[in-house]
Amino acid sequence: MNVTATCAILISRQGLHPCRLTAWVSQTHKAIQWVKANHFNLCTSLGQTTWELTVFLAQKEGLHQRIVIPSKNPDDFECQKNRAVEQFQLDMKRVQFQAVFSNDPKSVFYLRDYKIVSESDILIPISVRNKGHMDTLMSKKHKDNPDALMKAFQIDYQKKNSRIAYHVTADKRSQEIVHLSPEYLIHWTRASNTPWPTETKSDYFESIMQDKCYPRHALATLENILTTGRLIASDRHMPQKIATVSFSALPPHKAMSLMHWRARYRQMSFEPYGIGIEKRYASMIGIHAVHYYDRLKKKPGHIDPWLCQSTGTLSNWTLEQEYRCLGDLNLSGIPSEKLICFCYQKDEAENIQQKFGIKTLEMVRN
Repeated sequence: MNVTATCAILISRQGLHPCRLTAWVSQTHKAIQWVKANHFNLCTSLGQTTWELTVFLAQKEGLHQRIVIPSKNPDDFECQKNRAVEQFQLDMKRVQFQAVFSNDPKSVFYLRDYKIVSESDILIPISVRNKGHMDTLMSKKHKDNPDALMKAFQIDYQKKNSRIAYHVTADKRSQEIVHLSPEYLIHWTRASNTPWPTETKSDYFESIMQDKCYPRHALATLENILTTGRLIASDRHMPQKIATVSFSALPPHKAMSLMHWRARYRQMSFEPYGIGIEKRYASMIGIHAVHYYDRLKKKPGHIDPWLCQSTGTLSNWTLEQEYRCLGDLNLSGIPSEKLICFCYQKDEAENIQQKFGIKTLEMVRN
């Protein structure tokens, strides 16, 4: 009986915003081609960009793959499995699934890596952090079987030194922003570290493999909103996990001071890219002011939960002057004269205005 060898491509955690020119991405693509040329199976996983890129490339290249899913319990495993099939458009004739169970988030990922390394015949390191746990597992495998490592695609591991945080300086505000009348409620957007809510993971990784820079930056996110004509509601940080779309009544030149890096969430609070709706029109389509309350006191019972917001402890959330819309907001029915867009720089603003026919202002002067 001919038993096909199983390979695993090993990559330590990498930077948030890769593209096809990123070294570990291009090397992973080459490694996938080698696996395909040798008709080997591939062991992959979920929950991290490095692993999920291999899932996408294996599916695209027609490889047989075994996807090891770190899970809390059998129900979580089934949920993740079904979602992976949908998100990566997996061919079930070429995919198997295995679970690794643990309620501890750290140990479940270690157990996943241990299972993949120990059960693979060939390890293909790409960018592995020296003395990290994956390097330790790989070294033990090599000691037990010197022929288990295929190092042709290996590159040095580099710390994530590409800076994606930046500061929006108020002293460079454009005059159009400073003198804009405070008549708009503005939805500010930012770069997405994951797929947009309007796309699958397959779409997301396809863009990464096609583009010379990270394709889900803030300007691209604004363009996607305008192209799809939808603002997708999110339940993240929302009361009772009720999905809403958030807006701010702050004039743009004042909102700039709130645009900063949030290390805890590995993203900007928001960036100088947004879409505004005239206040009076906004109230007609269900966008309402948030009611702020002291977290040490009882929540107001007469206000809908999705419109309630604690004033905060470490941060003063009242500064955002937040408004919310319940559920997704369809922009396609809003007259363009009731809308306005904002971009960081002049050339970006001109391109958005020309492409979508919506008045667009630059946030900073050249």
